[in-house]
Amino acid sequence: MLQRRKLVAALASAALLPSGIHGLAGAQSRPAEAMGGELWFDPTQLPSFTGTVERYLLNPNGEVDALLFREGPQISFPPEVADELRRAVAPGRPLIVWGIRARNAPVITMLAFAPSAETTPMVLDRFYWRPSNRSAGTGGMPLPFFGTVRSPFYAPQGAVVGVVLDDGSVVLFPRGTASSEAIRSLLKSGTRIAVSGIGFQSQEGQAVLAEQFGEPGSLRPVTKDEPGPPAGAPGAARGN
Repeated sequence: MLQRRKLVAALASAALLPSGIHGLAGAQSRPAEAMGGELWFDPTQLPSFTGTVERYLLNPNGEVDALLFREGPQISFPPEVADELRRAVAPGRPLIVWGIRARNAPVITMLAFAPSAETTPMVLDRFYWRPSNRSAGTGGMPLPFFGTVRSPFYAPQGAVVGVVLDDGSVVLFPRGTASSEAIRSLLKSGTRIAVSGIGFQSQEGQAVLAEQFGEPGSLRPVTKDEPGPPAGAPGAARGN
């Protein structure tokens, strides 16, 4: 019953469209085409979101698994559908996405997509629920760079796990570090940030799993959050 309530809540939150994103009224009547598999339900019955693709985003393994709408929201999808998606919709073109929006963040998990209302939707055969690909593959290399923060980078559930820079570079932080006070102070839009770590760089962009970060010319190691005081100790947070 608890799991069912969570699913209902997630679907309900998907209906809350972010500012600048236009919902399509109803699903298309044409049957959707599955990509490599079949789901037991039709994802195009879910809320739809349409926007203009600003850019596709890499992860530290060199895979494309997210994009940004020019209107603001981030779209997450499995890396294996990236080639199909990019062939169908180039940056600067409109995209319709059916999926689930995080409750408290402008990030949408894609379950189907189409380049226009006249096109049969392409249906993904799996959810892409990973918190984010916060690991560097064997093909990674040491990668230092710096830039200006454009926006947070979100996990599908809405947690901030990194940043996107103005040039489209992606900076991810190891698990257990992104909520530290030192990192949060650098996650604001317009902040200049420098990082180094293991990542991937190509003509399509760059992404890094940060090992050091800070302001240009002043890097320090990324460390995990300091644990809070034990329950009942002075300064410990109390529940309501």
